[in-house]
Amino acid sequence: MHSLLFDWPYAALILAVLLTVVLILQAHGLGPAAWRNPIWVLGWIWPMYLFHMFEEHGIDLLGRRYAFLAVLCELIGFPVVSDCPATPAFVFSVNVIACQVAFGLAFFLRRTRPLVAACAWGIPLVNLFAHVLPAVATGRYNPGLFTALVLFAPGCAWMLWTVRRSGVLRPGSGWRIVATGVLTHLVLIASIELRTRALISAAALVVVNALNGGWPLLFGRENDRGVAQT
Repeated sequence: MHSLLFDWPYAALILAVLLTVVLILQAHGLGPAAWRNPIWVLGWIWPMYLFHMFEEHGIDLLGRRYAFLAVLCELIGFPVVSDCPATPAFVFSVNVIACQVAFGLAFFLRRTRPLVAACAWGIPLVNLFAHVLPAVATGRYNPGLFTALVLFAPGCAWMLWTVRRSGVLRPGSGWRIVATGVLTHLVLIASIELRTRALISAAALVVVNALNGGWPLLFGRENDRGVAQT
C-alpha cells in the first residue's frame, strides 16, 4: 500500500512519455496541420498534466520527493503533516483516480465529444492560478509551479485558440471550460474544509475526490459532434 500511495508519480511519468510518443507519431500523419487540429491539440492535456504531477508529487525542482502534500498542509494551517486532513490517500484519489478519469475521457473522446475534452482543460487552466498566486504571495517556489508556467500557460492558450478557430467552442461557451476547472477545485477545497471540521470521514474525503473527475462530461454534454481531422 505504501508503494501505491507514494510511488505512483513514477508510473505517471512513464505514461506521460508514452502518450507524448503517441501524439508525436500522430502528428506525422497529420503534417503541419497538426498544430491547428483540435483533435491533436486536445490530446496533449493528459501527458501535460502527468508531467506536472511528477513535479508536484514525484521530485520537484528542489530535489524534494513527494513535496506537495507538506506544502498543501502548511497552506491550510497544518505544519505537521500527520495532523493534516489531506492525506496520501486523498492525494491518490485526486491525482490517480479523478484526474485520470477527466484526462482519460478528454484523450479518448476528443474525436467524438471534443467539447468534453476542451472542458477538461479547465482543470489545468484554474490550477495554473492555484500555483502562481501562492508563489506571488509568498515569493517562494511551490511544487508544480514550473510545469504550470511552462506547460499550462502556453498549453491552455494554444488549446483555446484552436477550439475557437475550429468551432469546437462556440461563441459564449467559454464559461463551460472555466466552470469545469473552478468546480473541480471548489469540491477539492470544500471537502478538505469539511474534513478539517470533522463533518465528513477520511473515507468520504477520498470518495468525494475520486468522483470529482466527472465535471467535463457534465459541461461538455451539449456537444456531441466530432471534428474533422484537417
